[in-house]
Amino acid sequence: MGKMKKVIGVAFIEDGKLLIVQSVRSSKNNIWTLIGGGVAAGESEVEAAIREVGEEIHNGFEIKEEDLIPVMCFKEAAASDPETTIIMTIFICTKKIDTYFSPDHEILKYHWYKLGEKEYQLSSAIRDHFVPFAIDEGILY
Repeated sequence: MGKMKKVIGVAFIEDGKLLIVQSVRSSKNNIWTLIGGGVAAGESEVEAAIREVGEEIHNGFEIKEEDLIPVMCFKEAAASDPETTIIMTIFICTKKIDTYFSPDHEILKYHWYKLGEKEYQLSSAIRDHFVPFAIDEGILY
């Protein structure tokens, strides 16, 4: 059996659009992902989400546990390593982003994705899991 890794994704939605990012790692395959990453040893999924948002949006933007709504959890092969299975929890963040985005050492690009934009290759977590949920809920359009 391969490795198992817990990961989180945080979805920010404004005006029917989803914030997607391209990291140094995901840019190698031209994939766009949610803000997120691995859950560290001894860390809860919520703690990981709060930490990742601070790291990836930076510029002083912070969230709290009450800003997060857990919406799904699933298992799938890791895009970066098919021998690893990820257990992914996705949260919607209810706090509006009130800062500017600036690329850094980890995140290269940010984009507010609108349904139907073909030029963005979404991760399977977004494409196969989150987008169908968000369409059903009427929050992406």
